[in-house]
Amino acid sequence: MPKKITILVLIFVLGGIIFPLTSQAVAGIYSGYKDDNENGKVDTGELSNSISVCYEGFVPCGVKKPCWEGATVNNGRCDGGSSVNSGYGVPCTFCHFFVMLNGIIGYILVNIVPYLAVLMLVIGGVMYYFGGGKPELITKGKKVLIGVVIGLFLIYGSYMLVGIFLNILGATEWAGLSSWGQGFFIIDCPIAIP
Repeated sequence: MPKKITILVLIFVLGGIIFPLTSQAVAGIYSGYKDDNENGKVDTGELSNSISVCYEGFVPCGVKKPCWEGATVNNGRCDGGSSVNSGYGVPCTFCHFFVMLNGIIGYILVNIVPYLAVLMLVIGGVMYYFGGGKPELITKGKKVLIGVVIGLFLIYGSYMLVGIFLNILGATEWAGLSSWGQGFFIIDCPIAIP
């Protein structure tokens, strides 16, 4: 098997093992509306009953565990608040798909990309430092360092551009820089909470 395919297989196998293990240490918060008449959708009269729901894991709905109203995220867990709907979870809607995508993207941007960038900067720096007599190693080290910086600008810049575009359309709200661990944008989608 060629070397590049072996490396790709190794990355996918390790990613398949590590990602599920770390996904349970993730929590997020989304806004929902209390479904007073229990019809499973948000009616105009219920738009004043906004509550914030904290969930653990990547899937924000359908799981048989409580969702906490008014909780805060602390070390990947929901702290405080009161349990919503006796611990049976919230039924999944199409809006939950966007909340889940936002959580996954936030997790990747906060918990994976910075560590990989630091690792690649160290590798590029070592190649540059120890390439004394080999100009091709110095050139390779420079390419790695420049590639990491350009990659970081592309990753975070595209996230911000798409988020700003969705914010202009009204699909998201700016959450501010204080919400670094959960992403800078909040999905604005009406979710009925039983």
